[in-house]
Amino acid sequence: MRSQKPNFSKKSSSKKRSFSRTKKRFTNKISEHFSKLDFTCKESGKFKISLGLVGALEELRTLVKKRITIVKGYECNEVAEKKGSLKRNLHTQGLAADITIEGMSLTESFKAAETIESISGIGINKKENYLHIETRKTERRCWAEENNEEIELTQENKKTYLEDS
Repeated sequence: MRSQKPNFSKKSSSKKRSFSRTKKRFTNKISEHFSKLDFTCKESGKFKISLGLVGALEELRTLVKKRITIVKGYECNEVAEKKGSLKRNLHTQGLAADITIEGMSLTESFKAAETIESISGIGINKKENYLHIETRKTERRCWAEENNEEIELTQENKKTYLEDS
C-alpha cells in the first residue's frame, strides 16, 4: 500500500483557517492598580515587594477611590547605604512605600490610611509632601517626619501635625 503524498499546492487549500492570533501582551502588573515599575528601586532598577504591602495599598485605593502614586517603593541595600539610611529602612525589605493620593491632602490621606488594619506604620512628611506606609508585623505606630527626625504622634500632638496648611 502506497501512502499518499500531501498536496501543498495553493489550489488545494480552499479552506482558510480562521483563528485569532492575538498576541498576549506582557504586563508588569502585580495588582489591579500597581505594577512592578511603581516599586522598582529608582537608582539600581532592582525590584522587591511584599504582597502584603500591595494588598494594603489596594485596600486604601478601594477606600478612597482615587489614584495612588508611589513616590518611593523598594530601595536596594547598596543605595540605602550610600544615602546613610540603611538602618531601620523597611523600603529595603519591600515592606514600605512613600505615597501621595490624588486630590487628597496629606491629612485626609493619613486619616484614610489609619482605617486600614494591615497598615502598621504611617508617617507624614509635610515638607516633601508624602505619606510613608509600612506593613511589618508589629503594633501600629504613627509619626511625623520633621527636620530628619521622626516625632511620634500622640493624642496630644496629633492635631498639630495633622492640620492642613
